[in-house]
Order: sequence, then structure tokens, then C-alpha cells
Amino acid sequence: MCDFLEAWVDPAEVISGLPLEPYFIHEGRRQEVVRELENAGFDVSEVDLSRVRSETEMLISLGEALSAPSYYGANWDALRDVVRRRGARTPLRMAFVLSSSTAFFDANAHGFIRSVTLLQMLARETSDLNEGYGQLEIFYLANWGKR
Repeated sequence: MCDFLEAWVDPAEVISGLPLEPYFIHEGRRQEVVRELENAGFDVSEVDLSRVRSETEMLISLGEALSAPSYYGANWDALRDVVRRRGARTPLRMAFVLSSSTAFFDANAHGFIRSVTLLQMLARETSDLNEGYGQLEIFYLANWGKR
């Protein structure tokens, strides 16, 4: 467990001006965010939410980004299982960078907010030192501003 603690990366130390979690970042910083996360050793999965209109569509997109097996059920338990399997042998250091987040928000505010909540719960659960799966960070990119 000590090695795992030493390997922990605080995103705020590698990405300047990072807000508090959940990380809502301007779309214009996508390249910087991805570059800094990769330089810090994160396995970055970029997911474009521009055509996502439901939780199921987002879960499908996340499954595709993670190369989920063909039997992936596109539900929250299935996503949790895929993430846990990836961290079962060696603790993972993974980041989801979700671009065009406002498209999903505009199409389905309830589904978007619920997804943010459930993804944050998955990130905390995955990153729980007692569980030992590793570290999962999530970044929501969009042209955030007055909506």
C-alpha cells in the first residue's frame, strides 16, 4: 500500500488553475490537460460527448473508450467492473477527459448531473486506498460560461 501512496498524483499539482472536483474545465485547455495527465503517467481516455443524449449513450461511449468486452452491459455496474478489472492486477492511474460536455447537459440536464454524480462516486470508490484499484480522475470539458 505504501508504493501506491507514493505513486498518487494530485491533478492540481500537474494542471495549473484546476478547480475543485468535479473538474469542469474550458474546452480550450483540452490539449494541455491531456498532455499534463499523460506526462504524469495517467492512461487518458478521451470521450467526445457531443452526440450523447442519455446516460446509456455515455456509458456506451465510456465502454468503447475502455475497450470493454463484447458482453459489456452499458450500465453503471458494468462500467465499475471494467474499471476494477483494469486495476485488479496493478493499481491503475486513469483519467477520463469528457469533451463537449455541455451537449449532453443541454440535451438532458438530469441525466448529465446524475452521470457526474455517479462518475464521481466511481472515481472515489476506485481511488479508495482500502480498495486498492488505483486512481481515477474525471475531467468535464466544454465552453463553460453563462448558460
